[in-house]
Amino acid sequence: MRGIFFDLYGTLLVYGDMKKAWADWLHQFYFSLNNLGLTLSEEEFAKECDRLFWKAEPALAGQNFTVFEKRIKTFCNSLEIEISDESVAHVADLIAGKWQESISLDPAAIPVLKKLRSAGMILGLVSNFDHPRHVRKHLSEYGLYNLFETIIISGEAGVKKPDPDIFRPALSATGLLPDEVVYVGDSEVDVEAAVAAGIMPILISRQDSRGDHSDICQARGSYEIISDLKEILSLFQAVFQQRSTE
Repeated sequence: MRGIFFDLYGTLLVYGDMKKAWADWLHQFYFSLNNLGLTLSEEEFAKECDRLFWKAEPALAGQNFTVFEKRIKTFCNSLEIEISDESVAHVADLIAGKWQESISLDPAAIPVLKKLRSAGMILGLVSNFDHPRHVRKHLSEYGLYNLFETIIISGEAGVKKPDPDIFRPALSATGLLPDEVVYVGDSEVDVEAAVAAGIMPILISRQDSRGDHSDICQARGSYEIISDLKEILSLFQAVFQQRSTE
C-alpha cells in the first residue's frame, strides 16, 4: 500500500448539529435574497428551496460559475429576482460559510495526516462539493491544504461519487494504481465509488455517526471499519515497520 485518499466532510471534518446548520443556511439565504427583492415569506421560501441540491446541474452558458452558484442563479431566475454575477458569488460564499459554522476539524486529522506523510504514504483528497472555492478556502484555514499531493473536488472534476471516475485524476496526479490505494470515507457513496474504482474502502463510522452502516457492509462486502481516524495508523503499522527496515 502506497497511498491513502480521504473524503472530507464527515471524514476529516466532523458534522455538528446539522439541523441547526441547515436552518441557519436557509435563514441566511432568505435574508440575502430578501435584500434583493424577494417577496416570499420565509416559510414559502423554505418550500421553494426544498430539494434544491438534488436537482440536475443547471446549464448556464457563458458564466464562470461553480455548480453551487449556478443553482443560486437559476433559483433566483425562477423567482424572478434580478441578481448580478458578483452578488451570486457573494451569496454563495456567505451561505456556504454559515453552513460551515456547524462543522469542525477532527482533532486527530492533522496529527494522523502528518504521521502518514512522515511514514512515506502519498495522500490525496477526493471530495464531493459543488462550491470548490469554499472547500479550498477552508482547507487552507484548517491547515490541511499542503498535506495532500492532490485535491480533487467534484465541482471542478465534473464528476462526483459514486461515479468511480472521480478517482482518475487523483490516481493520475499521484502515479498510483487503484490496488495501491485505500479510500477513507463515511458514507455509502464513498464505499460504492471506491469499490467500483478498484480501490479498497475504509469506512469511518463514529459513535456519534448520523446513521447505522450495517446495510452498507451487507451490500458492499467485507472491508475495514474504523470509529476514529487514529485507527488508520494501527491498520498500517505493519507497512510502516516494513518501510523503516528497507
